[in-house]
Amino acid sequence: MNQRQHLILFVDDDLFILRGFQRSIDEYCDNWEAHFALSGNEALTKMSHHSYDAIITDMHMPAMDGIQLLDAVSRIAPGVIRFVLSGNPSDVQILKSTHLVHQMIPKPCEIEKIYDIVERACCLRDMLLAPQLLRIINSIKTLPSVPRLYNQLLEQLQSKTSSSLDVGNIIAQDAAMTAKILQLVNSAFFGLSDNVSSPQKAVTVLGLNTVKSLVLGIQVFSEYRGQRNLPISVDTVWKRSMCVSSMAFFIARSLNLSSQEREDARVSGVLHDVGMLLSFQIPGFFQNVRFDEYGQTETESEYQFLGTSHAEMGGYLLGIWGLPNSIVEAVTFHHMPSLQPAAKPGLLASLHAASGLLNMCQIKKDKNYALYLDMPYLQKLGLTGHLDEWTLAACDLLSHAN
Repeated sequence: MNQRQHLILFVDDDLFILRGFQRSIDEYCDNWEAHFALSGNEALTKMSHHSYDAIITDMHMPAMDGIQLLDAVSRIAPGVIRFVLSGNPSDVQILKSTHLVHQMIPKPCEIEKIYDIVERACCLRDMLLAPQLLRIINSIKTLPSVPRLYNQLLEQLQSKTSSSLDVGNIIAQDAAMTAKILQLVNSAFFGLSDNVSSPQKAVTVLGLNTVKSLVLGIQVFSEYRGQRNLPISVDTVWKRSMCVSSMAFFIARSLNLSSQEREDARVSGVLHDVGMLLSFQIPGFFQNVRFDEYGQTETESEYQFLGTSHAEMGGYLLGIWGLPNSIVEAVTFHHMPSLQPAAKPGLLASLHAASGLLNMCQIKKDKNYALYLDMPYLQKLGLTGHLDEWTLAACDLLSHAN
C-alpha cells in the first residue's frame, strides 16, 4: 500500500521564516503538500477549505496568537495533529497552552527533524485511523493533551547533558507528583527490596522512560478522577494498569528481552488502557458496552457498539503524543496480537500475556488460557510452556496489590 501524501499547514507571522520552510520542504514534496499562513485568521480560512493532517504554528503572533489559534483548531478540526514550535518551553504562554498541544518541537530545529516528528505522527494516525475510529475521534470534544510536567521532562531528556539527577530535580519541584511517584515506586507493583526516598533515586532505579511514563499516566488519569455516574472508577483502571505494567516487566525479563524492551514493557503496561479515558467521552458508551465485575470492558461489545475498541483509541492517542512506535503498536494490538505478526517474542507478546493472565487470575473462574489469550499467537512464538509460571506470578502480584 502506497503511503499517502500528507497536507501540512505552517503558521508564522514572519514571512522570512515561512519562505525558509517553503524552500526547505521542496525535497519532501512526494510525501508532503505544505501550505503557509501569516496569521491565525489566514490559517483558519485555509482550514475551512482544506482537510489538514497537521498544523505547525509559532506561539507569538499579533491579532490571534498561537493559543487562540490552537484552541479554535481543537474545536473545529479535532482530528488535526497540533504542533507548536517553541524556543522557550517555560514561557508562560506555552505553559498555558499545554492542553491544546499534542507535541512541542524545540526551536530552532532543522527541517529534517521537523519532518521526521510530524510525518511519523501522521503515519501512525493513518495506520490507526480506520473509518470507524476516525468517526469516534472526531466526535470527542477534547483529546487529552500531554501534561506540562511531561513536556518539561522531554525537554530535559533532549539535552546532551541530561542526567537522572536533572530529571529527578524537575519532578521534585512538584510536591504532589513527588508524593505519588514515591508511593508507587515503594508499592508492591515494583517489588523493590530497598526503600526509595527521592524522585532522583526513583529515576536511577526504574529508568528514565519508566518514570516519564508514570508522570504521564498519573497526570492524564488524574484529569478524569472525580467524574460521577461512571460504572467504573478511574482509580480502578489506574490500579490495574500498574499491575499490568509490573507483570509485563516480569514477562519481558523472563524472556531475556533487552533492558530497553523491559523498560518499554513497564511503560506500555502503565499506558495500555489510556484509551478508556476517551471512551468516557463517547455518548452511550456505558449504556451499550458490557463491563465485568472488575471494571474491564468486554472487547467484543466495544466492537459491536463502536466498530473499534479502547486499545486502538489508546494507540492513536499515544501516537500523536510521540511515544515510540513499539509502545504504540503494543498498546494498539494488545488484545489481538495476531494482527501484528512477529518472528520472535517481544514487547507486544509481553503486554498481551500480562493483561490476559491478570484477567484470568482476577476472575478465577477456571484456568482456561484460551479464554483470555491468543493461544495460536503464543504457540507460534513458543511461549505456551511459560504460562503456568507466569500465572503463578500474576496471581501473586494481585494478592499483594489488593
